[in-house]
Amino acid sequence: MDEGSSPVRLIKRAVHIDFHTLPDIPDLGANFDAIQFARTLKEAKVELINMFAKCNIGFAYYPTEVGVMHPYLNFDMFGQIVEECHKLGIGVVAYFNLGLDHEMARKHREWCIVNKDGQVIYGDRTEHFFRNMCLNTGYGDYMLAMVKEVLDRYPVEGVFLDCINMHPYPCYGNECGEEMRRRGMDVLNDEQVYAFSRAQTVEYCRKVKELVGPDKLLYLNGLLYAESEGLSTHSEIECLPGLWGYDFFPSHAAYARNLNQPTLYMSGRFQASWGDFGGLKTKTSLRNDCWDAISNAVSTSVGDHMHPRDGLDPAVFRMIGEVYAEIEQYEPWTDYAKAVAEIAVLIPASSEIIQCHYGAVRILGELKYTYDLVDERMDLTPYQLLILPDEMTVSSVLQAKLEKHLKEGKGIVSSGYGGLNPEKTQFAVQAWNLDYDGPDPWTSPYFKMLEATDGDIPDMICAAYKPGILMQVKEGAHMTAEYIQPYFNRHWDGFHGYFYTPPEKSNGRPALARSGNIFQFSFKIFTAYNQFAMAIHKNMVKYCLQELLPDPLIKYENMPSTARITVTKKGRERMIHIKITHPEPRGKYNVVEDSQIVTGAFVSLRGLNVERVYIAPVGEALAYETVGEYTRIPLPAIDGYMMVVVAMNGEE
Repeated sequence: MDEGSSPVRLIKRAVHIDFHTLPDIPDLGANFDAIQFARTLKEAKVELINMFAKCNIGFAYYPTEVGVMHPYLNFDMFGQIVEECHKLGIGVVAYFNLGLDHEMARKHREWCIVNKDGQVIYGDRTEHFFRNMCLNTGYGDYMLAMVKEVLDRYPVEGVFLDCINMHPYPCYGNECGEEMRRRGMDVLNDEQVYAFSRAQTVEYCRKVKELVGPDKLLYLNGLLYAESEGLSTHSEIECLPGLWGYDFFPSHAAYARNLNQPTLYMSGRFQASWGDFGGLKTKTSLRNDCWDAISNAVSTSVGDHMHPRDGLDPAVFRMIGEVYAEIEQYEPWTDYAKAVAEIAVLIPASSEIIQCHYGAVRILGELKYTYDLVDERMDLTPYQLLILPDEMTVSSVLQAKLEKHLKEGKGIVSSGYGGLNPEKTQFAVQAWNLDYDGPDPWTSPYFKMLEATDGDIPDMICAAYKPGILMQVKEGAHMTAEYIQPYFNRHWDGFHGYFYTPPEKSNGRPALARSGNIFQFSFKIFTAYNQFAMAIHKNMVKYCLQELLPDPLIKYENMPSTARITVTKKGRERMIHIKITHPEPRGKYNVVEDSQIVTGAFVSLRGLNVERVYIAPVGEALAYETVGEYTRIPLPAIDGYMMVVVAMNGEE
């Protein structure tokens, strides 16, 4: 597909540059050279930058008539950057921190969010979020004026607003309270205060969208995906994986890539966190993040924090440039490629991704199944199997789609409250053939598998860890694993603390039940796996998937559970992404340092009519054989990552 035929603008090889500069730095910009700045980016293969116009301290980096320029800045740093970057074909998006502005906060206490205790300063005052800005005050108008000022003065490609609604508290201030009362809301109801805070933030962002216009990029960092719909022009998945965790990005990418807009993985060069001057992850670690991006059909962005005196660090951008040069070689296969997925993990229409989704994604990734995260508004027909994890109740809209899905002979795996109606009074779809008997009262539930699993699940009573519901089979369903209750709940009786709660007996109920093409777990298996990572739980899910999806898109041999396999498509070609490199915990952080190597592995792709198989980008041909409905490919040694391209005959 060429760029002209794509419905969305391609954004790739980006850099996000933070520049939060406190007032006590007298030599700000002393060694800064805008020409060298742009040249450094160009040599690093960068195509787009998010560039500071106003930082979270509240200072502007251009001669503003609206805001406050940094007291030691005596030239138009932002303007010079825009000019020199444009000369080299590098796009510039203007960064404004919206949620934080410590200069305005100290000068205008009335512009701050007031927490429930009436405070405008709270928490760690050496951190960022000890005081936050309320958009329902004069600050909102102030920020609109600053954004307009930059748009009027500089030919930027767009606007990036940061820290939106990321404050720890909704606002209990006078302006918000009066507006709530006008809307008939209860200022003493915390849930309504929170709902108003989010709603008025979205309303404000609509004003920003109107100001920015339809032809420029706009990203609103901090809104949920559903809140930013029709406002943000693209998605940027901010994740420093050593800090966020390595399950965050694949979960969010699996949803965001289905929103029909460009998506970036905003990782960073940092070891610890944003503002980590002197911290630098390994080149292998940055490669790993970029491999994760292209494996999930999204583009890349790398975060940096520029030194206030010296500008960009050449060593940092040498590493970024080396990695981006490698990623650039894959772009004939990755530009406008789409992910291929057989399984859909359902999330709420609000687009909130929570623990159970991270657990589901980890299980599916370890088992090498292809998946998306989708909400009920999206098309479910491409998927052969749906997962309703732990908390995913069924609205009337979703109910109709599930009934259609089942009539087509496709499968469903559900767990905990998944599958119940929103009121949690019964299962939403009659085909479940299960009675819901309320929340599980036991704190330490157990189960015993009743079906053969080739040794994947031991012949013993196993811990469920995370209780969910009690259920009972009706005619048309049967028990696949039985529920085993403990002797007693964990409690204190005045004499003993009942920490030790061994299993006692079956209560005659299922821990896992099957009704046709539906499997229902009574316990919250995906949250349990996310917290405890017990392989038995993964193998319970594996059993269900093998029963419902016996011929998955991908099969593999001699691959560790730490490896990830995904599939993307473009035209007649299917790209099989095999990533071997993975993090390990070292102290507080997960770290990628070494590029693991796997030998003697095989991958099989369902589908025949293959023209050729080769390794990208080098073009080395690979042998392959037909085994049933699969093309089986012996793989050479994989050092970190490999893209295997399967070219199909006559398939678009």
